[in-house]
Parts: sequence; C-alpha cells; structure tokens
Amino acid sequence: MNENRYTLSGWLAIGAAVLFPLVFAMGIIQAIIAIRSFNYSGPMLGPSDFIMVLVTAMGVYVLLKLRQLLNERYDFHDIDILILVSIWWSIMFQAISISMKIVFIVIWPVSELVLVVLNITVLGAAMVTIGIVDIMIAMRLLRAKETLNDLLKAFAYVTLAAGVFEVSIIMSPLSLLLVPVSFVILGMIFLKEKEEVEFV
Repeated sequence: MNENRYTLSGWLAIGAAVLFPLVFAMGIIQAIIAIRSFNYSGPMLGPSDFIMVLVTAMGVYVLLKLRQLLNERYDFHDIDILILVSIWWSIMFQAISISMKIVFIVIWPVSELVLVVLNITVLGAAMVTIGIVDIMIAMRLLRAKETLNDLLKAFAYVTLAAGVFEVSIIMSPLSLLLVPVSFVILGMIFLKEKEEVEFV
C-alpha cells in the first residue's frame, strides 16, 4: 500500500503557511489605501479578513487530520481534546475579531482609548489561553517523543516556543513568526506519510 490519504492535508498546510503572512501584508496595504484615498484610519473589513477566514478553515482541517494521523499511526490520543480546544479557539477568535470590527465600523468614530483597551484585553486573554493549550500539546508530544518521528518532534518544539511567547503576552508577536513554520512542518509530516506507509 503506497497511497497517502494525507496528501491534501499536506498541501493545505503549506498553502496556509504561504497565505498567513500574506494576510498581514494585505492588511497594511488596505490601511494605506484607506488613509491616502479616503482619509479613513478606522477599522475595516477587506480581502485580508476573508483570507484569514480561509486560513482558519484550512488550519482547522489540518488539525483534524493531525489528530487522525496520530491516532491511526501512533495510537496516540493524549492531545485529542487539546486539538479540539485549539480548533474551537481558532474559530471563536476569528468570529470575535470579525464581530468586533463590524461593531466598530457601525458605531465609528470610537474613542481611541476604548479601542486600544478593548483590543489589548481581548488579544491578551486570547494569547494566554492558546499559549497554555500550545504548551500542553507540546509537552504531551515531547513526553512521547521516543515513539514519534523527527518531524513531529520538531512540530512539538515549535509549538512549545510559540506557547511560551503567547503566554508572555509581550513577546506574543514573535509567535506569529512561528505560525508559517508550524504549518510547513505539518505539511511535511503529511506529505512524508506516503514514504512511511510504503514500509508498512
């Protein structure tokens, strides 16, 4: 048997790694266009938000397939619930972010102080929450590292570093740099699965 049922997951993970930084680049371009063309510096919904929704959907699918791979190939179930928590966090964070933007667009103008305080509060709580989840996922994977391949170990270390950055809040922006790295490693894990099943 040499069929790889995870090929789609691998390419989606790599696609998400490419799209994720594109979201921020497009966000900056949107802001510049809004300021220069319309003299508007408030919250807005644009292409970057829709791409982020797509990245979130791709990430959810990839995480579900990661859980499936760990269950089937390694009989590893220690992070099943944590993966579901991470998935729901991603969905809720995206939903809350878009909802906040819509509300602020409707009631704009809003005091900059209110905007900053609310954004920092929501983002801080979100980062600490997902940081704890990421650390728990990484620690449980590393606890079983003797039975996992090198790419899964690398994923665990990257997830651990991201979790530490997220919990610190101050260094949380650094965790964004690790998101594409994490997606690429997941992509390699899935695409390499074909090579491994050939030896089964």
